[in-house]
Formats: sequence, C-alpha cells, structure tokens
Amino acid sequence: MTSATSVIGRNGKHVVGSSRVGRVKQWVVNRKLASESAWGDSDSNGFTNRAKGREDATFTSEGVYDTAVETFDLFKPGDITLSALWMNNVNLYWAFPRALNSDFQLTVNIDSQEVIGWTSSWGADGEFFHPGEAGAPSYTLP
Repeated sequence: MTSATSVIGRNGKHVVGSSRVGRVKQWVVNRKLASESAWGDSDSNGFTNRAKGREDATFTSEGVYDTAVETFDLFKPGDITLSALWMNNVNLYWAFPRALNSDFQLTVNIDSQEVIGWTSSWGADGEFFHPGEAGAPSYTLP
C-alpha cells in the first residue's frame, strides 16, 4: 500500500456562514455519542447491555491573528451559524448546518514574541454530516 490515496492537511479550511476563516492552522473534530443506555437484566448473565443514544460532534479550530481578516468579526461565543470543515478544496468536508460557538480565546506570548494565536470551540446544533455522507448538504468552498 502506498500514500497515493492519502489526504494531507495542506488544503484544510474552516468556513463560517459564507466566509472562509483566514489563517487557520488546524481544526479537530470529535464525533461521539452524547448518551447511551446501559443496563443489566435477567437475561444478561451478569454483563452490561448497551444501546446507542444521541449522536454528537464538537470541534475546535485554531489559527493566527491577522488584522486584515479579524476572526472575531466572523463569530463570537453564542453565535449559531453554518460551519464547514474542509479537508480538501473540492468535496471532502464536515457539514454543520448549525453550530454553536462556545468560546473564543486569544493567546499573546510576550516572552516568546510568537504571532498571536486564537482558538475557538464549537458544538453541533442538531444534525451534522461527515464527508460524503448521504443526505449531506452541498457546499461550495468560498
């Protein structure tokens, strides 16, 4: 097996509403179960039975601050908006028709003089779709 079909992170993007977020360095998606039902009964022989509950997804995005594309002009904590996390420039993206921005942080390191960084955290508000999932909305990269 070779790397011919691998996708690298070079073309990753974060879109909020109809705007591409500038200077994004990385994003991370955490798809998980928000709940499960666990029980034991007379037929479980002392073992636990489990059933799937609600699905959930959260994600973080981080980048560097740029006065030409100020990130806090695009979103702020409490905003609920469309959000898409692109893996390439064509058709691989996580679609969040509604996502809640739960926080936004700026990091200023006076000692190291690193470029100012930002981090934002999000949570799906309702249905979300992984890349290529049936029923996913069709988005075009702005």
